[in-house]
Amino acid sequence: MLKKYTRQMLISSMYAVITLVIAPASFGPIQFRISEVLLVLMFFDYDYIYGLTFGCFLANLIGLLSATNPIGVMDIIFGSSATFISCVMMYNLRERRFKGIPLLSFVVPAIINGIIVGLELAIVFNSKDLMNYWLIYGVQVFVGELGVLLIIGIPVYLALKDRKING
Repeated sequence: MLKKYTRQMLISSMYAVITLVIAPASFGPIQFRISEVLLVLMFFDYDYIYGLTFGCFLANLIGLLSATNPIGVMDIIFGSSATFISCVMMYNLRERRFKGIPLLSFVVPAIINGIIVGLELAIVFNSKDLMNYWLIYGVQVFVGELGVLLIIGIPVYLALKDRKING
């Protein structure tokens, strides 16, 4: 049991540190969270979802406290929820494969984050023209997330899929 919790805390810490090290790119209207590549871990063990969600929560909280997260408390709640929803959906779609790769699972977080984080950004930065800015910010978040998961995530997944990394 201790080994399981240690892994969760390690994953949480890695997510938070990677997010905060590149903080200007991790928060704001155009996001490129390299830490999202860690979402591939949940393919190997459902329980990693909790470490990933807590890592996102921690990164958003520290980002708020250090004034690098302009979205604020809303991101702590809804951004972390988006990560949890994305991970659960990725896990549930992991068996649907295209040429051996759970491609749909890699697209889902881009859609979820595009919708949820895009709305957060529209509310915080441009509440007067909410629908147009929700679309603009949503597409920006979608593209950043999709880029991370397809360009970095798929090679990481392929490198890890034959190793035993589950708890």
